[in-house]
Amino acid sequence: MKKITLIICLLFFTTIFSQTHRFIYQVDLKLNDKIEKMNMVLDIDNKFVKFYDYKFLEMDSISKKTGENWQTNTMTDQLVLRRLNSNENKTFHDNNFDYFALTSTDKINWKIEKETKKIQNYKLQKATTNFGGRNWTAWFSEEIPFQEGPYKFRGLPGLIFELTDDTKDFSYILIKSVNLPTTYDTSNFLETHYGIKPIPVTLKQYHKIKIDRYNDPVAEIRKVLKDGGTININGQNIKTTEELDQRRKFLQEMTKKYYNPVEKDKAIPYPNK
Repeated sequence: MKKITLIICLLFFTTIFSQTHRFIYQVDLKLNDKIEKMNMVLDIDNKFVKFYDYKFLEMDSISKKTGENWQTNTMTDQLVLRRLNSNENKTFHDNNFDYFALTSTDKINWKIEKETKKIQNYKLQKATTNFGGRNWTAWFSEEIPFQEGPYKFRGLPGLIFELTDDTKDFSYILIKSVNLPTTYDTSNFLETHYGIKPIPVTLKQYHKIKIDRYNDPVAEIRKVLKDGGTININGQNIKTTEELDQRRKFLQEMTKKYYNPVEKDKAIPYPNK
């Protein structure tokens, strides 16, 4: 794993003047046996903890500069909102043109180990847990007095600097932090998806939505063909039901090929065939 220089400039003696503590993590995700690298954001303010793709910040910044509505979708499916010091998480999931919200209570039972190490001037201590059907190792620092970390991981007596599962499918490394003078507004891309309000669903309902979409990912195109139209996808004109069926099989294959959920015990039960 590539070693990254950690940049931490937190002034905790002036905490009351800083409304949002922002921590940037480099995240390595294993998808189809390849490692995809991206950054994610952990925002902590006086009321809420939020975790989301850094790409949302980039699009939000462009929108504010240009006055246009730049949009993006999550690449990680790890959009989380919870109240500070709470184990109740709300996760957001985009699906085609819809936006869904699931609520879960996730108390993580940590085992704090004796092993320690240093990252620059910070003393980190090791902790382990089993969560979501995976075994995890975290390194946290009591010198940063937030009991928070990436995704749903929290409850240690200090901020999580590093987090990895034992299969190396997921790795989170803290690379930067900044204090913002005001509470950063994420309502345009987290609490809503660019104006689309999330539909509350249960896990069972969400699984059905995803499986229905998997079973016929070209449903909208099928309607166009039935009306005598032609669809062009990536330069290919689709005119017949046979061509459409090939497209359906391809999309189904890609869906399963790149599906690797953080919580394996809540995985969508896609059909084997």
